[in-house]
Amino acid sequence: MINKKKLFPLLIALMLIITSCTVKYMPVESQDVKVTDGFAVVKTKAWTFAIENKYWIKEPQNLTDFFTTFYVSITNRHKKEMEIGPSDISLLDEEGNQFDVVLLDYIEQMLLPKQLDYLIITNLEEDLIETQEIFEDHRRILDEWREAKKNLITHSFHFGKILPGAKKSGFIFFPKLASKNNSCQIIFHNNKINFIRGDVKKKEEEKE
Repeated sequence: MINKKKLFPLLIALMLIITSCTVKYMPVESQDVKVTDGFAVVKTKAWTFAIENKYWIKEPQNLTDFFTTFYVSITNRHKKEMEIGPSDISLLDEEGNQFDVVLLDYIEQMLLPKQLDYLIITNLEEDLIETQEIFEDHRRILDEWREAKKNLITHSFHFGKILPGAKKSGFIFFPKLASKNNSCQIIFHNNKINFIRGDVKKKEEEKE
């Protein structure tokens, strides 16, 4: 029988290896795009849009297996409210295939099934001979899923109105880009922001 206490550190090590292999896209500076602290920044009289290809490192830890994540910050510089919807931001792979923002509700349904609490609690009630160790494992799983849902609500970008002078920031999620893509592009209000794989960019810099 597998010793769970020995297996846990191995799983953590494996997750770190997988995370370290995740593709990272770096922003490319252009006439209309400035790069500051890893963010691509586009600034107009009405708004400032900043975006970075940033890893999601919180619970749920398997989120990056399914999605490509960006961290975005939008500041309303106008005197009127600004409305931001999911369709305002798109991701294009290097072949021009378009990916739309995946809504938070879909992510929660996919990774945080509402039946989880019910199923685990039911199993606990029906199997009265479970050991204290297994009981604690179930409780830990419940706590992790609740923490994951809280993280998604807290750290995701919330679309809707942005008040004059206010700013909204958070993660947005796209379907997982194939790692073969050496570049990708974010489109916001017809502004094109180019990104290049970090390892590809490094090789290009070494050639110069």
